[in-house]
Amino acid sequence: MTRARGLRLRATLRAALLATLLAVLLAGLVGLASAHATLVLGDVEVSPDPPVAGEPFRLTVTLADPALAPVEDAVVFIELREHRAETAAVPAASTEAPTLPEPKVERLLVEVAPARYETDVVLEGRGTYHLLIRDQTFEWEEANASVLLELGGAPVGTLPFILPPTAIGPRSLWTWLIWLIGLPVVAGIVVTVLVLTSGRPREEAPPA
Repeated sequence: MTRARGLRLRATLRAALLATLLAVLLAGLVGLASAHATLVLGDVEVSPDPPVAGEPFRLTVTLADPALAPVEDAVVFIELREHRAETAAVPAASTEAPTLPEPKVERLLVEVAPARYETDVVLEGRGTYHLLIRDQTFEWEEANASVLLELGGAPVGTLPFILPPTAIGPRSLWTWLIWLIGLPVVAGIVVTVLVLTSGRPREEAPPA
C-alpha cells in the first residue's frame, strides 16, 4: 500500500468514526426529549374478511419500527366505537388520549407471535366503526392511532397506521419524520466533507 493510499484510508476511517459519533450524539439528544423516540408502523387485519355483524371475527395488529424490525412485548389496547361526529375529529396519530364516549368494545391485545397482536371481537350493528389503537407500553405515556373499520360491506383488507413517538417536548409527527430522515443525511454529509478535506496526503518536506 502506498503512502498516499494509506493516508486516504486513515482519513476515511477517521471521518466515518466522527460521523458515527455525531449520529450517536444526536440520537442521545433525541432520547432526552423522548422516552419512546421512534415511530411505530402498524397494520390492522380482520379474519374472516369481510367481518359480519353479530358474528365473532379476529382482529390482528402487526407492529414494526421504521427499519421494519418487529416490535415485540408491546402493551396495546383497541377501542371500537360507531363512527360519528365525536370520532371524526380524532387525529390519525397522536400522543394525547382523546376524550370519547364509552367504547362498544375495549380489549387488551395478546401477542401471539413476535410483533403480532390479536383479539376476538363481536359487533352487533352494520356500518362504519372508529378503531382506536392505544400503545401504552411505556408507563405514563401513550401513543395512539385511528383507522376506520367497515362492518358488513366490502372486504376490509389491510389498514395501515402510524403510532407516533411519545415526547416530553414538541409532539409533532412531522418533526419526528424530519429527525428520522435528517439524521442519516447529516451523517452522510459529514463523512463526505471530512473525506474531501482530510483525504489528501500531505506533501513531504524536501530533503535538507
